[in-house]
Amino acid sequence: MFPYADSKDDYWTGFFTSRANSKSQIRFGQHNLHASNKLFTGKVLDQKTSDNDISAILDARYTMLDSMGSN
Repeated sequence: MFPYADSKDDYWTGFFTSRANSKSQIRFGQHNLHASNKLFTGKVLDQKTSDNDISAILDARYTMLDSMGSN
């Protein structure tokens, strides 16, 4: 979007852009991250889960956190 000036030296850059698609994608991703954290926690707390499975779960969790920028 081009800068908009309503008076000398007063510029509004990005004022008219809402980025609705980005906002909805971030919201959807955060919902998925929250739900997957609940599933990961349940699996990690299960006594039958092996150390290799826990390592894989944590790797998947870190990947999701990285993709959402929550690290």
